[in-house]
Amino acid sequence: MIVLMIDDDVDLGETMKPVLQMYAIDLDVVHSPEEGLERLQSKTYDLVLLDVMLPRINGLELCRTIRSQGAPLCDIPVIMLSARTELVDMVVGLETGADDYVGKPFEPRELIARINAVRRRFNDIKIEPPTVTEKIRNEIFFRINNDTLRIDVPRARAFVNDRLLDVTSMEFEILLALGKNPSQVLSREELLLRCNGSNVIYSRGIVALVYRLRNKIRAAGAQVDFIRTVRSRGYAVVGYVNSP
Repeated sequence: MIVLMIDDDVDLGETMKPVLQMYAIDLDVVHSPEEGLERLQSKTYDLVLLDVMLPRINGLELCRTIRSQGAPLCDIPVIMLSARTELVDMVVGLETGADDYVGKPFEPRELIARINAVRRRFNDIKIEPPTVTEKIRNEIFFRINNDTLRIDVPRARAFVNDRLLDVTSMEFEILLALGKNPSQVLSREELLLRCNGSNVIYSRGIVALVYRLRNKIRAAGAQVDFIRTVRSRGYAVVGYVNSP
């Protein structure tokens, strides 16, 4: 696995290189956002470690730029690194398109676990087209008034009013976990357990993911909230229909 770290802390990159090599992770390090974007456009990486507090162009802006690029660059997994670990900071980081958010300082083993978990989620997505009978059985369909939400399980995609929903792998896992249990309230802890590989993120990260997922569903044209919050209990997806 080849990982690019974009961080102006020179010592951090040099410290992490030999540690990551022990886990078969080769680390390239650059120290400016301009050099980071140039490196991403000229070389293929499996994942990006992106510091929030970069000079001139901060990590949040750079993450948005990466997500605005054409494929395959726009799909590269991104883990944000930041000394700011309040929930609002995590929400903002995930809203820019990051797949995970790690607070500084961090233990090397925690970072390695996060890297492996994010890569595992990407590698587990099946993109083979289903047969007609499989398509019917593997789609989960919701309707509220004139709005629809459809989850295509084999292809790891979701649609709002037949419009493709632009979600990250972590967001899709949250939506799928809720979709497989329609109208059932799942707590943050249950969602962590049901999301493959996501047990390495904190439960408060679920709050940020659900927040971002709701906004994306609304932005895609839905006039209703398919994901409902049940205070002190968790979340549920409502409007379940057996088939389209």
